[in-house]
Amino acid sequence: MSPIVVLLVLRVCMELVYQRAHEGSRLATALYLVHGLTLLAGVTLNPFLCVYAFLGFLDVERFLPRRVVFAGIIGTALLCAFGQAGAVAGVTTSPLVFVTLLLVNVGLAGAMTWFAQLREEHADERERVAAELAEAHRENLALHELLLEQARSAGVAQERARLSREIHDTVAQGLVGVIRQLEALPGDLGQSARPGIERAEHAARDCLSEARRAVRALAPHQLAKDDLTSALRGLVARWAASQATPAELVVVGAPVAGDGDDVVLRVTQESLANVARHARASSVTVTLSWLPDTLLLDVADDGVGFDPNTIVRGRGLSGMKERLSEVGGHLIVESEPGHGTTIAAKVPR
Repeated sequence: MSPIVVLLVLRVCMELVYQRAHEGSRLATALYLVHGLTLLAGVTLNPFLCVYAFLGFLDVERFLPRRVVFAGIIGTALLCAFGQAGAVAGVTTSPLVFVTLLLVNVGLAGAMTWFAQLREEHADERERVAAELAEAHRENLALHELLLEQARSAGVAQERARLSREIHDTVAQGLVGVIRQLEALPGDLGQSARPGIERAEHAARDCLSEARRAVRALAPHQLAKDDLTSALRGLVARWAASQATPAELVVVGAPVAGDGDDVVLRVTQESLANVARHARASSVTVTLSWLPDTLLLDVADDGVGFDPNTIVRGRGLSGMKERLSEVGGHLIVESEPGHGTTIAAKVPR
């Protein structure tokens, strides 16, 4: 049988095995070696087959294990140079030409291998960058959804707080005024008028109770089940755990619920957020003092401090002042660069 026919049959078998097996499998390696020996016989009979032998440079990485790829390249270079020099007759008569051709083939094979590895590295790098970009895109989408959810929650909280303040400042205060006016009516209006006055006062008190219930329902969710002290204790504990910074809550006096509890909670949240963002503090103390007609809140840290007389954007001080002013309170900021900061809030009860 002609070596060319055998080579073609072996080529088909090699490709079939390669498609079904792994790179460098034993069967593929055995077929490659048989193919190489057959090609050597064919080049000996017909040196022009060295043109086909050049495919061996492309086959070594497909059909040989990685540890013998270099040996396969050298063998292919010898086979090509053998045919290019004229097979046995050419090698024996012009050995220098054979050596030169061998070096040229080895150089070409080395260059081809280097470019192939470089192309593979570039492909791997592109895949890595594409994977990083895809992961960054997923993270951006998740962050976008988180920001949207936070903005929605903040909007809901602000609207609830606004409604709570509106009900407290208008409806509740108006009903209190009505009750006070009814209580101030003289007792000599007559027995016929007294039942109506009592019914009006009773109805006003019922409406006032409902208004206050609505105010409490619209308060921050931390106050839905806990009082202000418990809500602040949980807030301080969570903040200390998340920031890895010691923080404690000190309570002075007997707690009394009031309409400004939500404002005190919000001011504490904003103050702790400012400490986390700006103060670089090693400890924080939150003090809640219950006085007969006033609630005092102090948030003190031992951080870097700042100059309160300068306009410092992003600290949320103006927002805290606005919240407190809406319930008749006020804010005092005591700070000095290098000596920490104390945020003091005063809320009338």
